Amino acid sequence: MKTRIPVAVAACLLSLSTLTAQELKDTTWSSYGVSFRAPSDITVEDDSEEGYIVSNDTYYITVQLLDGEGFKRNELGDELKNIANDDQVSDQSAVQSFETPQFYGAQIEGNCEGEACLYSYLLSKDDSCGFYVSILYKQKGDTVPETILKSFKLED
Repeated sequence: MKTRIPVAVAACLLSLSTLTAQELKDTTWSSYGVSFRAPSDITVEDDSEEGYIVSNDTYYITVQLLDGEGFKRNELGDELKNIANDDQVSDQSAVQSFETPQFYGAQIEGNCEGEACLYSYLLSKDDSCGFYVSILYKQKGDTVPETILKSFKLED
């Protein structure tokens, strides 16, 4: 009987982790032809030229055009740090630079009024556009926000 209890506990934990795993699907901000992977149960709150906001119980994702900012690739980190400081993001990580097939990016993680958050700037490699991305989420250490961020692409 003692060997069944750990097996039963492991089975319950496995089923709970399966239930909390997020299935991702493509969502598109049609005003600017940018898409990314987001949880399948996401609800679109705003799809206008001013921004694209989607959310569910766990994630709140905001995307805005970097219109007229004129950022250069080497300025992304400093500018992102300034935004995070202006928004009073606490427990900030170091700024991390990254690349996707279509974007140069910078990201910073921290705490935004009690919720974990990830801020990012994305500049297209063809210099056609740039975006500010903010993802608020419930669980610090959650890897889904980074998966979402790295999935951004421009539609053909």
